[in-house]
Amino acid sequence: MSDARLDVYLLGEPQPGVDRPTLVRNLATTFKKDVPVIEKMLRKPRSLLKADVDAATAAKYQGAIKKAGGQCELINHGEELFPSEALSPVAARAPLTVAPVEPTELTPAVDSGAPAVAGDNSHNNPHYHSPYTAPNTSSESTDYFCYKCGRGIAPGLAQCPYCRAPQIQVYRKDKATAGVLAFFLGGLGVHRFYLGQWWGIFYLLFWGTLIPSIVSLIEAFVFWLTPNERWNQKYGQVPARGAGMVVALVVGAILMIAIVGILAAIALPAYQDYTTRSKVQAALPLINETRQKVTDVIKQKDFLPSENLLAGLPDDISNQFVTSIKLGEGAQMIVTFNVPSLNEENNTIIWTPTRQGSEIVWSCTTGAMLDKYRMPECRGGSGERNSTQHQGVDKSSLHVRMYSDDKTISLMVPSDWKGNRKLNEEAILGVANTFDEVYAIVISEAKSDFESSVTLDDYLQLVVKNTESTAENFREVSAVQSLNIKGLSAKQQVIAASVNRLKVTYLLTGLEDDTYFYLIYAWTMDSRFEKNRALLKKVSESFTVHGRASQ
Repeated sequence: MSDARLDVYLLGEPQPGVDRPTLVRNLATTFKKDVPVIEKMLRKPRSLLKADVDAATAAKYQGAIKKAGGQCELINHGEELFPSEALSPVAARAPLTVAPVEPTELTPAVDSGAPAVAGDNSHNNPHYHSPYTAPNTSSESTDYFCYKCGRGIAPGLAQCPYCRAPQIQVYRKDKATAGVLAFFLGGLGVHRFYLGQWWGIFYLLFWGTLIPSIVSLIEAFVFWLTPNERWNQKYGQVPARGAGMVVALVVGAILMIAIVGILAAIALPAYQDYTTRSKVQAALPLINETRQKVTDVIKQKDFLPSENLLAGLPDDISNQFVTSIKLGEGAQMIVTFNVPSLNEENNTIIWTPTRQGSEIVWSCTTGAMLDKYRMPECRGGSGERNSTQHQGVDKSSLHVRMYSDDKTISLMVPSDWKGNRKLNEEAILGVANTFDEVYAIVISEAKSDFESSVTLDDYLQLVVKNTESTAENFREVSAVQSLNIKGLSAKQQVIAASVNRLKVTYLLTGLEDDTYFYLIYAWTMDSRFEKNRALLKKVSESFTVHGRASQ
């Protein structure tokens, strides 16, 4: 074996982790050859570097190549280069489509006339594929050529087997598919993206105008009617999507989302307004029926009923779209609508009757509902909030009479106040406007529960002392004043205290009849008291006794 003669072959691939430019520089330095010469050798799967050397010399070549980052093979000199078994000790090789070994400027050429290895019938077998067979350049693959070296190559290759230049991947686009996409999804530019045309983004941008949809319908028929030869010339080899196409798709998607969001921001509120108006309009039959009954009462009895009871109406008038209909001062009909999109601050319309000769004419321009939700005849024409203040009516006007459960006492309150049973467990009547934070309750106590010497002054002072003992930061804001409320003796005083760490100011009003003491608590936050003082006073002094059952 020491007398064996070897040929040294340089393989075309660098060692794992070594890039090709580094390998080229190292080999050029090691063998003192020009870079183009080394690059030419590495373009081939293997190149003969040194022929007919002893084992020691071959080992030196092998070590130098490995040190430079390359790979090599040592073959017995004179041995057939194309055996049926793989020769490389580096790794077992699958069949490669590579060029045959050619002589280089570094070494003498291999004897191409060497006899074939015994038993090798590869030259006689048409189906034999040697790992050293040259690439197939038959006429079957001449439709595809390397853009750099111009040689015919097989379709779909990512790299030319001759010059190793990267190849542009192309695809054939089907005109039937393009037509279907244009017909059904053309308004979004999908057919243009399918054809590899980034400007399909403009279809997305103008989708809302419907122009892209019309254009794409025409394009669908143009695609289907285009001759195959002409179609293949234009779309037979469409480059694969690059980074530009991906960017266009991302930008188009973002813009599409933005456009849809803008359209939704416009359309959804408009649709909600439409449904709200429809529900308000649906309440008209019940409103008109109630209004006619009130009109008949006004004409027949020649007076304006201020309560449902006085007009012969049930206390609870409601349906799917109406929460309540209540009569107020001057026979005003306060309608509270049951529409989920409206809150307690803007869900009322007030119908007000006016005599015109022998006829009763109703107007409905007051109330808290916005103009855009009202019936046309009830709009003030401004399109803005049509609150009572907007209509020139004092917001503190008392329109609704609220009764206790047993109908024995009542208070008049503004139309935006509601009954509230949760304010105090002992109260027989509770009313509030929670938005403005104003409240009132009525408590009644039988005189028989007190000594006969207890007067209204004593009763009020008893309440004040009790409040002082249970609340923090108590103070008397005003002295006691004497009043007469609808024939009943009354006393009134303002006090303040902290309740649950909130500063509250109360307007206390005490009244008495032959049987009961009545106490009206009307209150709000300390910072809002002066603003609401007149309103709380009006509510308290609207107190009315309608009669009580014997106890």
